[in-house]
Amino acid sequence: MNYASPSRPYRMVARAAATARTERAILNATVALWRERSLDEVTLEQIAERAGVSARTVIRRFGSREGAIAACLESDMAGIEMERERAREGDVAGALEVLLAHYEKDGDAVLRTLLLEEKIPIARAIAARGRAAHREWCARVFGTFLPPPGDAARDARLDAFVAATDLFLWKLLRRDLDRSQDETRNVLAALLEGLTGPNHPRP
Repeated sequence: MNYASPSRPYRMVARAAATARTERAILNATVALWRERSLDEVTLEQIAERAGVSARTVIRRFGSREGAIAACLESDMAGIEMERERAREGDVAGALEVLLAHYEKDGDAVLRTLLLEEKIPIARAIAARGRAAHREWCARVFGTFLPPPGDAARDARLDAFVAATDLFLWKLLRRDLDRSQDETRNVLAALLEGLTGPNHPRP
């Protein structure tokens, strides 16, 4: 009777762990490059060098440069959504802190990606998902201050919250006007106060 080597399960687990580490290294390298430069400037060779692997390994794991970028953006988007989940409904100050932490970390990279949405399909897909996710986040976090579903005024009021917390407003303040993080926070807080303060009672 033949018996499997006792070391075989260990080797399989070790191989799977090594594969996972390699994939994570490639994703981390791609995310780092995404935060540094435009997506259309990121090359397969740069990803491989940053990850400490060969270009062939990147292709074997993700199929292509585009596959690695798509997986990277999908992973980062999922991470952003998880981070934003920390904001509790009705906690305006807490939501603002979560939002601005995200913008400070990834805002410039997202803006560069948005510039490419007409040229690169994955950029277009990520942009659409990001807009939808931001609107859903606003509906959840600021739901206390919104008319109930079905109310004709709900969409317009939700639009106001979306606009008051939009990435391009952060860009205007932080990049175009060179405002500090505190100054930017104060402006967004003032806008949200106008939407949630005593002159706008909860529905």
